[in-house]
Formats: sequence, C-alpha cells, structure tokens
Amino acid sequence: MRKAFATTLLALAASAHADTSECEIHKLATFPFPHRPTAEQAAALKDCDADKLYYGIGVHFDYVRARHCAFATDRQDVLMMLYANGLGAPRNYAVAKMAACLSEPAEIEARLARLARMQTGKEGPSPKIDMCDGAANSHLQSRCAAIQLQLADQDRNGRIDTISARWRDTEKTALLSVRRHAVDPAQIEEILISLQDFEAGKLPSFSVEDAAAAEREMSQMKIAPDKQRSWLAYRDAWLGLGKLRYPSIPPHAWKAYFAKRRLASTKSQ
Repeated sequence: MRKAFATTLLALAASAHADTSECEIHKLATFPFPHRPTAEQAAALKDCDADKLYYGIGVHFDYVRARHCAFATDRQDVLMMLYANGLGAPRNYAVAKMAACLSEPAEIEARLARLARMQTGKEGPSPKIDMCDGAANSHLQSRCAAIQLQLADQDRNGRIDTISARWRDTEKTALLSVRRHAVDPAQIEEILISLQDFEAGKLPSFSVEDAAAAEREMSQMKIAPDKQRSWLAYRDAWLGLGKLRYPSIPPHAWKAYFAKRRLASTKSQ
C-alpha cells in the first residue's frame, strides 16, 4: 500500500513538473496590447462580470466587452476561452495556452492537453473549449454550477416571455406578480410547465373536496412558517392570474392544483 501511495505521489510530482516546464515556455507569449482595455475602459469595468458577458447571462453576448472585463478582473480562464475559441478576437492558441497556465493550477494539465488537441485538428474543424469542462476544483465547480443555473433560469424565463407575448397588459402584470413570488428555480420551472399545459387547454378540473383534502394534507406536513407564507403568496398570485387569463376555472380548482403540486414536490425531497 505504501509503495502504491509513493508511486502516486511520484506521478503527481512528475505531472506537476511537466506542467511547470511546459508553462515556462507558454508564459513567454504575450497578450496583444491593442486587445487590452484602456485605463478609462478598465475603470468603468471594475464591477463587471466576465462570466455573464461571455455566456450572455442577463445581457447580449459581448465577447469584446467580456475580454476587456476579463483583463480588468484577471479572469484568465475567460481569456483562455476567448482566444482558443476565436471569440471577439482571432484564434490564438499561444495566448490561450499562456492564459491556461495563469489560471487555476488544478486545471492546467487538462486545459493544455485539450488546447493541444484543438490546435492539431484532433477536435474537429471548429473546436471549442469551455472552462467548465471537467472542472477539477471545488471553487470552479461551484462557479460553473452557478453559471448553469443562471443559463437554465434565463432559458425558462425566455420561454415564459414567448408564451405570454400576446397577452393583454393586465394578464402580463398578473404573470409578473407570479414570477416575482417565485423564490426558487423549481417554481420558475413550475410556471413554465403549468403555462404550457394551460395554454394547450389542459386546465385544472378539481372539486371543492379535492382542494380541501389537499390543503388538509398539506397542513399536516412539517413546513417552516416562513416558507409556507412565501408559498401562499406565490399561490395567491397564481389565483390572480387564473381569474384574468382563465376565468372559467374556479378558485378551488387552482388551490387544489397547486397544493397537489406542492405535496408531490415536498414528498420527493
């Protein structure tokens, strides 16, 4: 066992030495000076978010601004992607490898290997690298999880906007209230799924008894009071939207529908 452990340590040391030696060469490259932001641009970007600019989270894709932001905030992994993928600047593998060597130490080996495959054509004619590919350290994993969550929420919200694009202003205002009371991604997903069903004519048809039974069951569950108040505000916002957009459906049917969904969600956790 000790021999295996020692062998592993030697392998890790050899790999680290290889990375260091390779990076000594790659760090001789330099970023093209005209690609850097001016002092005035950098000052305006001190609170920017290179991840959001690169992935188009809450903003339109702006790779030049993402590059300027990455320089201003020292996001070497974003610079690596921009130069390796030829976004906002011509593809430049030498600069991309330098940026990779200046990024998270745990990611260097895999990134350099991937960049080498891209450069030699082993990744196809238009290869792309993403800093989240095979993220090895917990900090980057958390960062990438946040990016994926934001992208998923943005996609859902975009689809909700499409569904409601031709609604009356009063209906859109009521929907906005529902969205404002959605406090977690699961509720945003619920809004999308429910609207897709409702607009397709799949509307709730529960009885008064169904609503009473569902609410009685829910009252017996151990739910924190603040969470229950938040959920009731969300459900009541739905009742307001239902009254305007789907006036043929009585309030008890909505109450039963959302109580049953809440019960199913809580039981699955």
